[in-house]
Amino acid sequence: MNTMLSGPWRIHARTWVLASILCGAAVAARLAHPTLHEQANEPQLETSIPNKIGPWSALASPITQVSITQGNEPDINQPYDQSVLRTYVDDQGHQIGVAVAWGKHQRQEVKIHRPELCYPAQGYAVKKLLDHTFGITSSTSQQPIIGKRMIALDRNGSMEVVSYWIRIGSIYSDSAFKTRLHILQEGLAGKVTDGLLMRVSQKVPASAEPSQLENAFQRQEQFAADLVRSVTPATRDLLAR
Repeated sequence: MNTMLSGPWRIHARTWVLASILCGAAVAARLAHPTLHEQANEPQLETSIPNKIGPWSALASPITQVSITQGNEPDINQPYDQSVLRTYVDDQGHQIGVAVAWGKHQRQEVKIHRPELCYPAQGYAVKKLLDHTFGITSSTSQQPIIGKRMIALDRNGSMEVVSYWIRIGSIYSDSAFKTRLHILQEGLAGKVTDGLLMRVSQKVPASAEPSQLENAFQRQEQFAADLVRSVTPATRDLLAR
């Protein structure tokens, strides 16, 4: 009797083992290629970034800024779906260039370009790049936003001071490695990672003293804080999630 049962049982067991292997492979494939969920409502940066921010007003003819890309890239490799580049002036005549750029799908090979790469690609030499903590709070972590301060020189010796932060999903990226790791983790969790660059810049004399540079940086940070406070909750979430 044992002999009679052994054959069908072996077939039945092998079937279950094979089914288990196939199910495991399907689960693994699902994890490796999850269904990605994108942000439902896209922002409208052009209208949601105001032309009047505290004492600052947008100029009708903005000054040409350093591009937010790294140069001659085909359109397929552009990481931005929307961008706004404006120049604002206050009642004392100070001018600030603002670049806000958003991409709905950050990938390992196509993601937000860091200014310390964009500037050299357009003829600037980065003289200083420092980590910086802004006096602006993330609405997700309730922690201050981290970013960078940069000083760059163009070919003619003109100096530009730049403050910026990069948001990738729910983190503020200060390294390429952290960016790649976060994009991978979000992808495995079935989430499309969006990205945002907030860059504020000013031209200053090449002979500027350290105190003048610090004043420029503080002016930029105050402007950025005023901008974040002046927008709707949805746009604030985009800028300072």
